[in-house]
Amino acid sequence: MAEQKPKYEIRVVADRVEEDPDVAEMVSRMEAEADAEIAASSVTLRWGKAQVDVVKRAAGILGVPYQTYLKQVVFKQALEDIARAEGVLGRETPSRPRRVAEDGP
Repeated sequence: MAEQKPKYEIRVVADRVEEDPDVAEMVSRMEAEADAEIAASSVTLRWGKAQVDVVKRAAGILGVPYQTYLKQVVFKQALEDIARAEGVLGRETPSRPRRVAEDGP
């Protein structure tokens, strides 16, 4: 069987690696995407087992992971709430949420 040439040629020179410019660009792009993904916000919810079981059941029916389901449902509801509020107010609502006390406005 003939030996195949590697798709990308990498040469070690002293203590560094010389790489194909296209590969370097691809790696840089992927690193930037990973950094952006890591920088994404995270949210922690404290729910009872029964609540989580209901969400997992709904997600299972739709065939998606429950965390994906939660993100989709919350985002969709937020968009609907914003549209409803803007319809009632007759104007665009602020992009940042107002700070509201825990017991109400």
